[in-house]
Amino acid sequence: MVGSQKPDSSNQEVVVGRVVGTWGINGHVKVKRFGSSNGVFTPGSVLTHTDGDLIVIYVRAKTSQNNDMLVVKFKSIDNVSMASALTGIELKTSSSILEDLPDWNYYHYELIGLKVLSNNGEHIGTLDKIIETGANDVYVVTSSDGDELLFPAIRDVIKEVNIETQVLIVEPQDII
Repeated sequence: MVGSQKPDSSNQEVVVGRVVGTWGINGHVKVKRFGSSNGVFTPGSVLTHTDGDLIVIYVRAKTSQNNDMLVVKFKSIDNVSMASALTGIELKTSSSILEDLPDWNYYHYELIGLKVLSNNGEHIGTLDKIIETGANDVYVVTSSDGDELLFPAIRDVIKEVNIETQVLIVEPQDII
């Protein structure tokens, strides 16, 4: 992540993870966590999805390349078939419960959809996706032509993030 912004007070629902599969036979699921949403996945937390609420009763980090996978047990999900029915759902929480981030750190929901401009004001495209890698995030920007451009989320490339004006300013890099 790149840039500092406190969660807004509009209390909007934000996606903090996605159920990607089952784990074991007792109703546990594997969850891909998005961004710095550690505090969201704690016993007693309530996460919402399109069909209702889920209450977290158990969480364990699962070894993964980006430390973004969790094993989660939800209250009332007691077997593998119930857990399997959750595969693919997005887990959401209120932006008001997200913790403040340090300078130059943002939640993904704050960045997705930003208009991307070069440092000389040329429109490049829209930030559509963030790829979390081991070293730094990579921003996937879709141009008006439909081309995908990749920008590493480092200060040499990302010059300014302005949530209020919905603009991200980048220093395009020469690629050999």
